[in-house]
Amino acid sequence: MRESRPARRISDQAVMAVFTFTPQAAQKLKQIIQERGGNLALSIAADPEVTGGAWRLTLVPRRPSTAVVSGVPVEADAEALRLLDGTIIDWVMTPDGPGLGIYDQNLVDNDPRRRGRF
Repeated sequence: MRESRPARRISDQAVMAVFTFTPQAAQKLKQIIQERGGNLALSIAADPEVTGGAWRLTLVPRRPSTAVVSGVPVEADAEALRLLDGTIIDWVMTPDGPGLGIYDQNLVDNDPRRRGRF
């Protein structure tokens, strides 16, 4: 499930994070962005209203300063970057349909803990 390329470091106001997308998630996100005109980025924000790590993931206009992680343009606020450090974002199928799952890639038991879904 891990991508072979190292995760890209992105920063926001001196906050550094290392995270990555699986090849499946990166491919699907790039496809969705292209279908919507190509000048978008995935915005990732931590949801302060939910205890236990919920996320707001939306597509926003791409800016010149937008970081690229695993080929996916990404915008993230400082809190999201702090929480994303050490995670992997995967394209998953759930009873509610397809979406993005955010998992802790540092777990050694190969059973990633679900941290959020888009």
